[in-house]
Amino acid sequence: MRSGVLLVKVGRLVSRYIFQSLALLAALSFFVPVSLSARQIQVDGKPYVDLATVGKGFGMQPYWLKGYKTYRLRSQWTTIDVGKNGRTLYINRLPVALGFPTVESKGQLFIATADYKHALQPILTPQAFKDRPGCRRIVIDAGHGGKDSGARNDAYGLLEKDLTLDVARRLKVLLKRSGFEVVMTRDSDVYLPLAQRPKMANRAKADLFVSLHFNAAGSASASGFESYALTPQYQASSKYPRPTAKDAVRCKGNDYDPWNALITYHVERALVQGLGGPDRGMKRARWSVLKNLECPGVLTELGFVSHAETAKGLRSSAVRQKLAQSLYEGIVAYRKRLQRTQ
Repeated sequence: MRSGVLLVKVGRLVSRYIFQSLALLAALSFFVPVSLSARQIQVDGKPYVDLATVGKGFGMQPYWLKGYKTYRLRSQWTTIDVGKNGRTLYINRLPVALGFPTVESKGQLFIATADYKHALQPILTPQAFKDRPGCRRIVIDAGHGGKDSGARNDAYGLLEKDLTLDVARRLKVLLKRSGFEVVMTRDSDVYLPLAQRPKMANRAKADLFVSLHFNAAGSASASGFESYALTPQYQASSKYPRPTAKDAVRCKGNDYDPWNALITYHVERALVQGLGGPDRGMKRARWSVLKNLECPGVLTELGFVSHAETAKGLRSSAVRQKLAQSLYEGIVAYRKRLQRTQ
């Protein structure tokens, strides 16, 4: 029995060593451009870069706010606030989830180099990445359907499957008016397995996949919007504290990590600008509909049906039209950013 236990422990140590080694090799490929001459440190085997140099590379002024708890990067158009030891930064007050916590060292604040590549660069300077995708053929995925009703609020007569389809149809009209090609994963109340949805987008040779959902929570006070990009390889999804060996798996959708981040940021930003908060931010998850995409994708939660005030509003066609309009504006902003050369 003792020898069996020993073998299990050794196996676990070997697996952990292999995972950490692979993660380090991947992280080392994310070096900041040489022109930044950034100071780098190693934390738990991962390279980190100092935010002061990163900020200057983006043309931003770096400084600590009063109280020495928040570090700010600021330019004429953009303000980024970052706290100590946290996994969230704020770009113009929009929360953006990080893969790893920030680290303070000798009065300087450092961000994981992987987060520089997967969060800051795609949003602030997407032109730094090669092979920019097009943005003409959009697949709209109305979540749930048929036997899968999704979230519900019986008091207000709301089913998630009906809400997503209604908003998807409204978004389709807006996009087609502007010359986009639109494919719907479903255009009626039918059940569609999760695995089939990305397959439909891949067969259609989509440029972009937008999956629409509504939230529900045990707490009646939970409210707001949140939008998800696929979690990058070697990182933990937002709801988990740290990566494990299973996070070493690379998904097909990770080929589009920069563009996943960019569309998610612009969709979340447009929703909050169009309808107000709370802004629950840009998050990361390995949702089934995002993992196997052959194009950029976003999954967005358009409010909590369990929140009485939100549910009341969702009964209004004007509010659902505003949701569609905001989604449309986020997609257009994403396309414009793709087309910019600097």
